[in-house]
Amino acid sequence: MGEKSNSSERWLTAHHDPLASLYTFGSCMALADLHGDGDSKLIIADLGTGAYNMKLKVYKGTNLMSENTLIDLPTGVITFHMDTTEPRVPGQFGSAPQNSNVKKIFKNLCGCGIWELHLHLQKLKAILQTLEVNPTEFDAWNQARDELLDVSMLYEILDSLRQEVGECGLTTRSQRFLMCHDHASQLTFLEQHKGFLLKRQTVVTCFSTLKKSHAEDDAISCLVLGTESANIFILDPEAFTILNSRC
Repeated sequence: MGEKSNSSERWLTAHHDPLASLYTFGSCMALADLHGDGDSKLIIADLGTGAYNMKLKVYKGTNLMSENTLIDLPTGVITFHMDTTEPRVPGQFGSAPQNSNVKKIFKNLCGCGIWELHLHLQKLKAILQTLEVNPTEFDAWNQARDELLDVSMLYEILDSLRQEVGECGLTTRSQRFLMCHDHASQLTFLEQHKGFLLKRQTVVTCFSTLKKSHAEDDAISCLVLGTESANIFILDPEAFTILNSRC
């Protein structure tokens, strides 16, 4: 008991605010020297209510310097150097996996030198939408639509395919269909969705950085994205084109 008490006394509570109203995760926080003056600022992607009021906030110490609205829930925040411009200040990157209206947006936040790069890149949207639907899955849904397969046979085919290619190899529709375990719910699901085009889409679930050519702290870094479909993309830090990818 004494050891536990001594251990807790080693920590200094620099600031405690139970009414700060910040809803975030460790992946949505980063420290960065935004002005090149040696003073790190705290960048937080505040998830708001989880449905609206998402904000990108910048703190100096415990004081809020600036905040800007995020148009969707972020995956996280990460800082990295995109070029060799002086002074050496990093860029900032935020990812919103649920966004559907993707475009490349650079935004200076209140003149503080932070460049907010939403992962709303039109190029990336195209990348994430080029996933091919498994031919067996595609044929099964088409036959079910044309009433050449009954709902039980459709479930059996998709369940067998899931064991073969894994959950991430199927479309969201098939994944949700396989969650229907009784005949009535399967039939209802089929009737509701069989008339729509089958698509296989994915979202960004995590990201990191990789030094491009030098190991120094302020060297240019490439962005590394991980998706729900088990793909990894390495992007050029300036053009945001794909340098390499793995599945």
